[in-house]
Formats: sequence, structure tokens, C-alpha cells
Amino acid sequence: MIKTKILVAQLGARKHYQEPLLFHQWGILDRLYTDFYSGHSKFATLLRYAKIHDRLPQFVKKGLERYKLGLETAKILHFPKFGYQYAKALRKVSPQQASQVYVWAGQEFCRKILNSGLGNTDTIYGFNSASLELFKHAKNLGIRCILDQTLAERSLVYSLLLEEEQRWSEWSRSPFTVGTADLELLDREQREQELANRIICGSTFVKDSLISRGISPEKISVVSLGQCPNVSLPQHQPEYETPQQRGDGLRILFAGAVGLRKGIPYLMEALRKLQGNIPFTCKVVGSLQIKPQRVAEYSDVCDFVGIVPRSQMASFYHWADVFILPSLCEGSAMVTYEALSWGLPIITTMNSGSIVRDGIDGFIVPARDAEAIASKLIYLWQAERQQKFAPTDTSLYLQQTFRDSEQTLLHSVL
Repeated sequence: MIKTKILVAQLGARKHYQEPLLFHQWGILDRLYTDFYSGHSKFATLLRYAKIHDRLPQFVKKGLERYKLGLETAKILHFPKFGYQYAKALRKVSPQQASQVYVWAGQEFCRKILNSGLGNTDTIYGFNSASLELFKHAKNLGIRCILDQTLAERSLVYSLLLEEEQRWSEWSRSPFTVGTADLELLDREQREQELANRIICGSTFVKDSLISRGISPEKISVVSLGQCPNVSLPQHQPEYETPQQRGDGLRILFAGAVGLRKGIPYLMEALRKLQGNIPFTCKVVGSLQIKPQRVAEYSDVCDFVGIVPRSQMASFYHWADVFILPSLCEGSAMVTYEALSWGLPIITTMNSGSIVRDGIDGFIVPARDAEAIASKLIYLWQAERQQKFAPTDTSLYLQQTFRDSEQTLLHSVL
């Protein structure tokens, strides 16, 4: 009989509540602490009804996504006022200035949890940047600490971003520099890593970054995502027409923050290389972190859609022929799982932490290589015309991956 009782401390909807849901299903979740959770009340359910939901303001829609079916009977404690303050603070700063907000939010979140109590837990499951004070207190009580490291070791992140700012000096709306708050956030996360009894990360890319800093590989477990997020995914592979059958060009989709970390300049350069070689249409979905001049410069080869609610992404996956994420640094990018579930071939990098199998589900290209991206897009166009390339049915692969991930997670937390 499993006696472990886990407290999950989760700022935001990290991985759309994957861990608390699994722990609850396994009967080992003592409680979930979070900043805001819209819940399962009749009123919240009514607001999610399509005809009402479509008319709501965007910030309300986003808040209503903070729930997970299956957690109706779980003990969930949240701090709505703090959640509002946190969201408001993040909206006021640029992504490059967010470190000071993350530090404040992590400290305040831990303080609120400690004031509310740890219940009957013997294990705390926290996330990077929002666990330090909680872990310190828990270690004094002999409570085990598990850290979910959602991104590569922050010193590597900083190094990569600084290199990109030098390469693409006129791209970022707010160029990244390492300030006092960034160093404080770095120190905070490194102390969390040292306090943790075990570290969970989404890919070998993240694991390798931790090992390079001196973290023992014996206390690191690689656990890819164990489920797809709560979006309108197809129940079966949708009927697909090739560009030749439709009579148009290759449809290319990117989804994510439109900035240097996601490798957006390399995608833009690749699209330039495609001009005159193949017909194509590209849609870029996500918040714009690049200057308006760059958006205007590439508007002839790319449609910058902007932010799209998670619930509306299905139409974009259904539209696309290929999904691309040339990221320089991720944990394990959720959008690649979503695209896989739609049966799309994917072009991405090893740094994205994706489970894409090179040559089977798509292609793994080197980071920072526009030529390789363009080459694979041309290959897919030619293969589509000849109806030669199609990813194998990914549903069984995803199901097996999810089962393996769940078993690895269960073994890691017990």
C-alpha cells in the first residue's frame, strides 16, 4: 500500500496540472497549492459553455483555462488576490525584465504556503524558481523535496540568449541583459537544485545542462510529458489533402513566443531561402517579442497572427502541413506534442526537448541552422507532391510514451 503523500506547489498551470492530476489518480496527492484555480463550480462550468465562452473577454477566457478535469475531488488551495497581483506585475514588464517578478512571486508563494500549512505531506513537489523557502523549511522537518526543472539550467539559458542578442542585435523589443535580478533568480534556482532530493526534467537536453553545472546525474530523472494539454485534439487522424490536391503551397506553422529563444530569426531566414523554390504559406502564432520593423520586413513571407487562446489552436493544427520549432532552449516543448497528436511532420532541434523521432515523425535539425530548416521544408514539399512522406500513425507512439513517462514519474516520487 502506497503511504506517500505529496504536496504540489505550482505557480500557474504548469504542464496543465499534469503532476497533481496523476498524483491524485494514484491516491498520493495530499493537496495542491497554486496561485489561481478557476475550479469546477456550476458557474465556472457555465462560463465554459461555447456560446457564452466565445463572448467573454480574453483575460476571463484565460482564467477559465485554469482547471483540470479529474481534479474535482482533490484538495486545492489557491491565492486569487496574489494570482492577480502576479499576473498584473508580469504584464507591466518585458520578458527580459521578468526575473524580478519571478523572484518576488516565488518568495511570496512559498510564504503563503507555509502560513497555510503543509498538511500530512511527507514529500513536496515544487517547480523551479518557486520552491526555495518551501524546500528550506521542509528539509528542516525531514520532508523529501522533489524539484521539477521546467527549463534548462538558467546559466545556459543566459549564455544562449546573450549570444543571440549579439547575432541579432536589432531584433528584440527589449534586448536581454543579465542584471541583478537575473543573477538572483539564477542563484535561487541553483539553491533549489542543491536542496532537492530528486530533480525531474523533461528532456536529456535539460539533464545535460544540470550535469554540466555539477548536479549528480543519479538524482535526475528525465520524464517527458505524460499527457497532451486540454485542447480540442482529434479523436482520430483527420483526413488530409496534400498541397497538390488542394492546389496551393506548403502550409508551415510555428507556435510559441516569437523571440530569439525560440529561434525565430532562423525560421525567417529559412523562409527567405524558400522564395522562388517552392510555394508556401507560413503562420506564426504567439506573442511578439521582436521589433515591429522585423515583423514588417518579413510580412511578405509570414503571417504574424499574434496570441491565440489554447482552445483555438486546433484550427491552426488542422490547417498546417508541417509544424516547426527551431528553439534554442526548452524543457520539453508542449507544442511539439500537440502537433504530433495531429499527425503533423515536425521540424525541430534537439534543444527543444521534443520526443520527435528523426526521419519518422519529422526531422531534428541543428540549432541556429536556417539552411537545414529550408532544406527539410523543400524535402517535405517534394515528398508531399509525390505523396512519399507521411509520419507514421503517432497515436500509438504517443500513448506508449505517456505510459512510460507516468511510470518513470511514479518510480521517481515514491
